[in-house]
Amino acid sequence: MAIEYTDNLPQFAYSAQQVQQYEGKAAELSGTNLSALMQRAGSAAFQFIENNHPKSSHILVVTGKGNNAGDGFIVAERCRQAGFMVVVLVLFAPENLTGDAQQAFSQYQGKLVRCLDDIDTEQFSVVVDAVFGTGFRGVLPEHVSRCFDTLNGLPLVRIALDVPSGVNATTGEVAASTLIATTTVTFIALKQGLLTGSAKRMVGELLLADLGVSEAFKTLVTATSSFLNHQTLMAARPQRAADSYKNQHGHVLLIGGNRGMAGAIRLAAEAALRSGAGLVSVATHPDNTVCVLQGRYELMVHGVSDGEALLPLLKKATVVVLGPGLGQDDWGQALFQRVINTDIPLVVDADGLNWLSRNPVKHANWVLTPHLGEAKRLLQHSDAAFNESNRFAMATEISHQYSAVVVLKGPGSLITDGVRTNINRSGSAAMASAGMGDVLSGIIGSFIAQGMEAFAATNLAVYIHGLAAQRAAHDGEKGMLATDLFEHIRGIVG
Repeated sequence: MAIEYTDNLPQFAYSAQQVQQYEGKAAELSGTNLSALMQRAGSAAFQFIENNHPKSSHILVVTGKGNNAGDGFIVAERCRQAGFMVVVLVLFAPENLTGDAQQAFSQYQGKLVRCLDDIDTEQFSVVVDAVFGTGFRGVLPEHVSRCFDTLNGLPLVRIALDVPSGVNATTGEVAASTLIATTTVTFIALKQGLLTGSAKRMVGELLLADLGVSEAFKTLVTATSSFLNHQTLMAARPQRAADSYKNQHGHVLLIGGNRGMAGAIRLAAEAALRSGAGLVSVATHPDNTVCVLQGRYELMVHGVSDGEALLPLLKKATVVVLGPGLGQDDWGQALFQRVINTDIPLVVDADGLNWLSRNPVKHANWVLTPHLGEAKRLLQHSDAAFNESNRFAMATEISHQYSAVVVLKGPGSLITDGVRTNINRSGSAAMASAGMGDVLSGIIGSFIAQGMEAFAATNLAVYIHGLAAQRAAHDGEKGMLATDLFEHIRGIVG
């Protein structure tokens, strides 16, 4: 059968343990076996190399001590037979391989070396990582780290087989000196740890070769995470009837903007407008009313001196966004304390999260939007100990602790309600810029105001936020501003 790979990735992801546990059964249900799957995996990676790199390429395949090494030897032999110049660097004695991996090693007829110092690395243009696969966790051995440090410093195309060596494919944790892949060809199913946090940088371009067993695998295993695509998310956008009017599309109240921080609440408020909210009100420090309103006269801006001044505004709100520019002084604390126990749906961001970390409560209907630092502060009351690289565990614990939908922001942002988890697939490095989180909180509030359930609204908002950034970044990643997203948000929301 023809072995294909694709960048059209499916909408579900699994733990590495699930793939290890069920790949044999999936092969059996598909009328094949694990030995054939190894051959197919090696063939898929070879096909990628043949399609994307000229025969003049010198290829270095680096192998380990498990089945990932077997994949590597198959790639090496296929490349050798196709006319590539190939060398295999063995980081562990290949004589100790067993089963299908040992068979693949015995079939390799090319050059083999046991130390990186024994070859001229400058002659190679492609390196294939076949050292550790889905089973890796913990710390790389010292000799492997030294090798990877050298390879990472060379101008090479780096192709990882299944998982970049050093990445925990379940948690996304990344070991020091992990090989940084240009492209990762993963096998059978998506592993959730490849899709979020620092692991995304190690993975590079992600391709999937399902080896002809994906349909059987899906019948055997329940996905640990979703990875919703553009079509699914766009189908969930709020719709407007031709005869609708503004009061039918929700009223977002945004609270924040302390002295000197008017920009944060203005960004969040305009984002709520641009993503379709019918009415948007802002409660801000009295010093800021003019500058928040200036140039965006569709906003209803109120200067509030204390928490009591919020009461008439809360009565009109469909949803409240609390925190952008709120500050950590007495004014910010008074507004936080007045709002935090309301029964209105809440979106809490920025300084709202900082106040929450000091005054932990649960709420019936809210969304929390921490970045990593805020997440650690929210978890300071938890009895559980976390490696901050395990983003799945952190997001789930925050959700349980606060009874909230949680967005753990960052590459491959995680959205969870404690039971369901979605990994966002949009975004850009250009988003490392002031005000981006304020824009996101405004979009989430807008979609909830328009009637969407909190988890669905948050998935959609995070995706549109990232997609707008991707489109805005076409003019350059560095120097992109949060306000550059607005025209794109409007176009995507439709």
